[in-house]
Amino acid sequence: MVSLEAVRLSNAKLKSLPPGLVALFVGGTSGIAESTLKQFYRHAIKPRVYIVGRNQDAADRIISELKTIQSEGTASFIKQDLTLLKNVDLVCDEIKRRESKLNVLFMTAGLSSMKGRDETSEGLDRKMTTNYYARMRFIQNLLPLLRASAPELSRAVSVLSPGQETGTLNFEDLDLRQNFSLRNAMTYCVTMTDFAFEELAKANPTVSFVHDFPGGVKTGFLKESNILLRAVSNILMDVVARPWMTSVEESGERHLFAATSRKYVSRDGQEHGVGFGKGDSAKGSDGELGSGAYLIGSTGEQRGNQKAIEQLRSKGAGEKIWKHTVEVFERVESGYTTDK
Repeated sequence: MVSLEAVRLSNAKLKSLPPGLVALFVGGTSGIAESTLKQFYRHAIKPRVYIVGRNQDAADRIISELKTIQSEGTASFIKQDLTLLKNVDLVCDEIKRRESKLNVLFMTAGLSSMKGRDETSEGLDRKMTTNYYARMRFIQNLLPLLRASAPELSRAVSVLSPGQETGTLNFEDLDLRQNFSLRNAMTYCVTMTDFAFEELAKANPTVSFVHDFPGGVKTGFLKESNILLRAVSNILMDVVARPWMTSVEESGERHLFAATSRKYVSRDGQEHGVGFGKGDSAKGSDGELGSGAYLIGSTGEQRGNQKAIEQLRSKGAGEKIWKHTVEVFERVESGYTTDK
């Protein structure tokens, strides 16, 4: 566990990095991402931030609020529906036109819906796209910019749910065309993220990758669910779970730590980021100190269903999952569509 005091001390040191840090917040118009980007804007010198989402009004409000935090930074909104990978590519093209580096890629965009498989024109379920495929596509497209930001800070963070891994992946049906369920959709996305990050860390040793479980934070994540589900969720959070809930403000502080702290060092061992000294790096998802790929909980602790992870690792899960991911990208690039 990392204390909130240590988090705040580390975050305050962000000012020791050069001015002009660049961050992209995917799903940044509410909740954890909004809170985190405000913390980033508060602590960085002359930051440049990009917010990707669908809510123009929320983005306008956030950008107005950022101007009161500091006047020397810049913030831009890119409106896009991220349930299609072709739209992810459009966003990435825009970022690459504007920037030559990217220090932080922070991703929370997702859907919490009780619908069954909801297939897009690209042949993928919308929930699995936003929770996994779109996030990996952002990383793949923006790796040149992430690598260019080393050694000052180069990190990708995916906020999802390490700890919900499954040890029974069907490698022939990773996109769940045949065996879809809401549970499978979540556990597959979680597990694939773990192993994709390990593969990415091996191939990109100057970039670190963090898969983060936020814990109980009251956000708008269920806004696409039906009215009854939202009402029940709100009651549970307000009455039952309140003692264990984290405020969205504290969550933002802790997620800035996850996105910038030297504790989650890249695989090459360079002291990217701020805060923690040499020798204080965390254990990676493979159990090795400073491996470059990390599974963490809401207070920075190591997390993950290690039994399931080791079971899959013995079957070569990392290579198989990343191969599948790239094949999906290639299929979409080739113009594959359904009738939808």
